[in-house]
Amino acid sequence: MIEEKLRKRLKKAAAAVICISLLFLICGGVFSAYLENTRNQLLREQVIIEAEEYKSRILKQLRADFQTLSTLSVFLGSEGSSDRELLAERLSQTQKYNDFVTMAYYDQNRRGVISNEGETPLSNAELSELSAEGQEGIERALAGETTVSKLFESTITNRRVFAYSVPVYEGGQITGALAATDQIEIFSDILSGDTVLGGGGYIHLIDSRGDFLIYSSKTVIQNATSSIFEGPYLSEASTNEVRQAMKNQKRIFSTFSYEGRTYPFLLEPIGLNDWYLFCVNTGEGLAAGPGSSTRVAQIMFAATVLLIVLLMIYSFRILRSYSQELLHLAYYDPLTGAENMSRFRQRLTETLKTSQGSITALTIRHFPFLIEIFGKEKADQLLCEIKEIANKHMEPGEFLCHDAEDRFYLFFRETDTAVIRRRLKAFIKEVEEISLFSSTDYQLAVYCGVTISSISDDPAAEAESMLTRIHFALDKAKGGHSSTVWFFDTELHKQEELENYIESHMHSALQNGEFKLFLQPKMDLRNGALNGAEALVRWQTGSGKMIFPNQFIPLFEMNGFCISLDLYMVERACRQIRFWIDNGMEPVPISVNQSRLLFFEGAYVQKLTQLLKKYRIPARYITLEILEGLALDNIDELNTKIIQLQKLGFRISLDDFGSGYSSLNILGNLKIDEVKLDRDFLINAAGQEQGRVKLIMEEIVRLAGRLGISTLAEGVETKEDEELLRAIGCGAGQGYLYSRPLSAPDFDERYMKTRSQEAEIFL
Repeated sequence: MIEEKLRKRLKKAAAAVICISLLFLICGGVFSAYLENTRNQLLREQVIIEAEEYKSRILKQLRADFQTLSTLSVFLGSEGSSDRELLAERLSQTQKYNDFVTMAYYDQNRRGVISNEGETPLSNAELSELSAEGQEGIERALAGETTVSKLFESTITNRRVFAYSVPVYEGGQITGALAATDQIEIFSDILSGDTVLGGGGYIHLIDSRGDFLIYSSKTVIQNATSSIFEGPYLSEASTNEVRQAMKNQKRIFSTFSYEGRTYPFLLEPIGLNDWYLFCVNTGEGLAAGPGSSTRVAQIMFAATVLLIVLLMIYSFRILRSYSQELLHLAYYDPLTGAENMSRFRQRLTETLKTSQGSITALTIRHFPFLIEIFGKEKADQLLCEIKEIANKHMEPGEFLCHDAEDRFYLFFRETDTAVIRRRLKAFIKEVEEISLFSSTDYQLAVYCGVTISSISDDPAAEAESMLTRIHFALDKAKGGHSSTVWFFDTELHKQEELENYIESHMHSALQNGEFKLFLQPKMDLRNGALNGAEALVRWQTGSGKMIFPNQFIPLFEMNGFCISLDLYMVERACRQIRFWIDNGMEPVPISVNQSRLLFFEGAYVQKLTQLLKKYRIPARYITLEILEGLALDNIDELNTKIIQLQKLGFRISLDDFGSGYSSLNILGNLKIDEVKLDRDFLINAAGQEQGRVKLIMEEIVRLAGRLGISTLAEGVETKEDEELLRAIGCGAGQGYLYSRPLSAPDFDERYMKTRSQEAEIFL
């Protein structure tokens, strides 16, 4: 009974061992297949990366040769190419400094010069002396094309070469074509070496027929063949697949077998002349490590269950470590250990698919000076500490990255500006208290720009938009001496965009006549007749968009462009007056605003005088409007300039009187001809204090009259305004009651022609 029980237990144990062993073998087989697939995928990606690199080197070589030829064509075009003997000598000399086998120049008559390496150049060659491919290249260059030919047998050198051809220009016309041939072997150095495919492969250069153009010496097939479609390279199935891919200029992976081994290869189109890189992986170098590990794992799994388990764990750990290392290199900053911008952009796009949030970009105030003062090592420590502090302030689902130098980006799952500001202040406080600088007087400050996501159907586009907007917010935050948090403002950004457009286009707009003259009539309050007009500027862009003065005048006053614009408007007024005179219309004076910068410019009076002479008009038709602010600094200097202008015949008007720090002393001290009452007087006159305002206006008008200064009120919008002004004795009015500003043609049609007709009837 005991033996039977032991036997049964042994059978159960054996069955259990067998089942477990089979299970592990199956698992081992699955895992081995997984390893093999991962290995192949990694190798494929590496081969593609390297193939792209070699392709880039080949195209770079071609571009360099084209650059050499194009540079020479410029010299030929600029110096002329009619002397063939001299041209032949130049080509021969030039050839000594490059690797071209043959160089040739042909004019539009298909007569030219051929310089062959090591031979006397031909100075009167026919086009027919070139091979068909060379002739085709010359013809296409004479037609204005830049070309590179396919390989051909040169009739001059009897070598397999390809040809570059470029047009030669003289005076903007094509006068000839310059060509050069080179051997395909120039690419041999690029494709050779022990580092090709990590030392585990080699590369051939082939054409669209599969013929070898450059045959690597490291090939595993010792018996050289002329084409990949010959010899042991491809099976019948692979041949059809490869031909179809080459026909469509597509990349293809495949394999071939040789002496019992299978070799994977990649056919990579170069994108020129249907050439391909034929990249063969020999399983050495780059591929040897993962391949050996896989084979050892398979052998050990077959030997013993226990070893299979150990090797599975070991292999998995190796693979996991390798993958983690690659991921770390691709997505993490080596200094701080934080994710980099590439990973941040990916995570941001994925997050915006399901939720909203905000991005904060931050930098350290005067970080380059911090490096200079404390050294690179301490600055790096600071960045690492900032990363650790930021990590502590991240909530689930939030992330950050370290970009270049001191730039960090933080993503919060938060859109409430008050909450974001509170969290950032707590974060900034910890940064400012970093112990690295506690023993010094240096005060850290952090600039933070914040933008909040918008609802979008395209998360990738919104992510890029946020990363663009954040830079504007960060720029606004910079500049202060303390830590600053600035939120992106859409309306402010639109204003900034407009200001940027204005400042970048103001000069061209002036040259292109985009600043338009508008006129607003001034009406005599005694008889209702037109007695003048004010010149107002409007900016109409080339696209038809209208930009109004309040959008560009303040900018022009800050950047000084108002000097050019004010003079331009004076000239437009002079031109308009000349137009009236030439067309038989009695002119009315036009008043033009003059900025402080222009009024005190040294050559101001001289420039105005030149405009009067240019348009042959009397100065009495131009009224120069100045602001009372000009009188605040040096009233004597201002009066000197005013008197000088009045002697020439100009009238001087004080604009917007009552809008600033106006005083009656200004009326007494300034030698002006006219005072314009600011529209605020009429606005206030309609309010509760209308009696007091009316009294003030009446006294100003009375005092101005006694001083011989005419008066004009701005902002006349109602009949009541007009009656008030007439009652206090104001001389003229201007405002929407009479007309809004009109374009010069509309003003002429409405006022000047009617005025002239009335004058004729009266006569």
